[in-house]
Formats: sequence, structure tokens, C-alpha cells
Amino acid sequence: MVADIEIAQAAKMRPIIDVAADLGLGKDDLVLKSESIAKVRLAAVDRARKARQGKFVLVTGTTPTRYGEGKTLTTVGLGQALNRLGTKGLIAVREPSLGPVFGTKGGATGGG
Repeated sequence: MVADIEIAQAAKMRPIIDVAADLGLGKDDLVLKSESIAKVRLAAVDRARKARQGKFVLVTGTTPTRYGEGKTLTTVGLGQALNRLGTKGLIAVREPSLGPVFGTKGGATGGG
């Protein structure tokens, strides 16, 4: 069985400019940190907010299976499925595990 770290190290990352272009963002909309990392300028966020296009899906409260299939996996899978269907899908996984903050480890110690 291949370890997670080996899978991650073997992955070929696309340039962030190409990813942004898929979402309708140009180089001027980004603050580049590296070839694979960028922040989106607030002006681009404001333009998107005024356009009011699209839908918002919130994935919450999923109880993970014994194989670890929970909110993160569901969210990533949903984003990939939307993109495969030709829909511009963007995901944000923003809440890290809070277990370490409170000195606990293991399952059911995340932030939500």
C-alpha cells in the first residue's frame, strides 16, 4: 500500500495561474506567492460578489465512516464531480482540527 506522503510527493501540481484562469481570474487578480500559491485580490472578490452568480453548498455534520469518509472527502468529491460535469466548482476547506488547541487527540476532536 502506498503511503499518503508518497502520493502527495508524486503529485504534479498545476501552476496557480492556470487554476485561476479556469475560474475566470487573470494574473492581475492574484497576488502570487509562488508558482503554486496565490491570494486573490479583494477587487476580484468584490467583482464576484456584485455578479451574484452561482450557488453555495455547505457541507456540515457528516459523521465519518470507519474509513475516514467525512466532510472533507465529501466536499472535495463534490467539487471534483462538479468540475467533471463542466460546472465551475470551487471548494474551501477552512476549519482545521481544533483538537490540538485543546490538548486532545484522536477522532471527534475536530472543529465541526
